[in-house]
Amino acid sequence: MPTCSICGNEIPPQSTRCPFCGSGQRRGRPRPGRGYKRVRTVNLKEGMPAVSEGLARLEKELLQARDSGVGLLRIIHGYGSGGIGGSLKAACRRCLREMLDRRQVKSILPGEEYSAAGGAGSQLVNRYPALKESRRTDEGNPGITFVEL
Repeated sequence: MPTCSICGNEIPPQSTRCPFCGSGQRRGRPRPGRGYKRVRTVNLKEGMPAVSEGLARLEKELLQARDSGVGLLRIIHGYGSGGIGGSLKAACRRCLREMLDRRQVKSILPGEEYSAAGGAGSQLVNRYPALKESRRTDEGNPGITFVEL
């Protein structure tokens, strides 16, 4: 199955628009060449899973991303607006910090600290230019976390 040229998620064949990030797709577009670092979006909050289910999916997605050569995951965990106080967000970030301490991931950047204009966010954009496409929705977003593999 083809993948989106921006976010790296699988899209239906012959699609002209990615259902995940909304970016336009060209038919017959070649896959990124060597050295290109892909970005994939993972929506953990979809279906409002229990924290244990969300964490299991996070670990599964991290393994799949590594195996498929993805360099950066944009994890959508939500920020607790559903009245549950952000349990999934807190658990995901705790798990990711532990993975960072064990050097299982290169870096993590909370969405509320992300800004393409400076600091760690601009460095991330330099390494993953596809992030420019989603700058408007990603900057300062407390419902996401970036994970560099």
